[in-house]
Amino acid sequence: MANNYPIEVIPAAAINEIIAASPAIIIDTIGCESIPEAIANLYSCMPSGKKIYYTRPGINQLAAVLERTSSLGIPAIVLCGNQIPSLDKILPGKSFSASLVAPGSSGEGTTVREQLFANPALADFSLIGYQSYRTNPRELQELRDKSFEEIRLGVLREGISLAEPLLRTKEYIFLDIRSVRTSDLPDNPTKSPNGLYAEEACQLARYIGMGQQLKFLFIFGIPGGSKPKDVTAQMVSEITWHVVEALSANIDENPGDPAKEELFLKKIVSMGQDGQDLVFVTSRSTGRWWMEVPDIKNSENLCIPCSFADYSTACSGEVPLRWLFFFQKINPN
Repeated sequence: MANNYPIEVIPAAAINEIIAASPAIIIDTIGCESIPEAIANLYSCMPSGKKIYYTRPGINQLAAVLERTSSLGIPAIVLCGNQIPSLDKILPGKSFSASLVAPGSSGEGTTVREQLFANPALADFSLIGYQSYRTNPRELQELRDKSFEEIRLGVLREGISLAEPLLRTKEYIFLDIRSVRTSDLPDNPTKSPNGLYAEEACQLARYIGMGQQLKFLFIFGIPGGSKPKDVTAQMVSEITWHVVEALSANIDENPGDPAKEELFLKKIVSMGQDGQDLVFVTSRSTGRWWMEVPDIKNSENLCIPCSFADYSTACSGEVPLRWLFFFQKINPN
């Protein structure tokens, strides 16, 4: 095995405080020998002395391993095949947030979505990259009835950065590898000519790693039997690379913290004589954007992740749809 990327394969029993400084741990439930080898053949941009760990506990031990990594504060990247474990065993009983990157219904991500929606503790959710012609309209209506977010593939293609605000504050993220189109992932069992480009999947992975609250990422739908030079092993390893590199360079930012006010720029956009001013905040270091949305009941403003496109829309004299969505969600009739 090449030794370019600082990765170490360890038994699940070796997960302890010693590895707590690692940016992430990869948990392989499919026992694929080719993926760690494919990762090791990449080059790292992580700070010197940092490494990631790779373990193969088996799917029946997954809940216990995730509980351990969570207690140590180590984000986990879980590699799964078509078999997804019961999420009730690994998700918290208290309020949580989640995102799903999936191509649509008909089995691709449906089990994950159904399990998440059946969990009463799910407080915030986003569906990313779905294709309308492959998604049951009843599922989309249920999502909208719950005031959850969505962004279909066609909109995403107008600007991949539009997905970043939908991922920034999510704790549990699920990425269906079958979201990648067949020409970029020949082993994709859906054989769909449409889907994410490989580069887009990697950019989404980077946004996931830049998240402020990530606890674990599930990459599922991985075909078995891959070899290190296979496209599937390369695709999974490169997605993993982007997540880990982003985690290792991530900065915890909170524009609502008065003690860190100097780290942000506040921009006020006037919406005309009869409109209220919209307040946007951007980070001086990372370029992330937030918008202030009034919580009328509690007489306070909430900082909601947004994109530069939302700020540009406001500057053109229009209220961004994202601002309206959250205003109505925060202040229901």
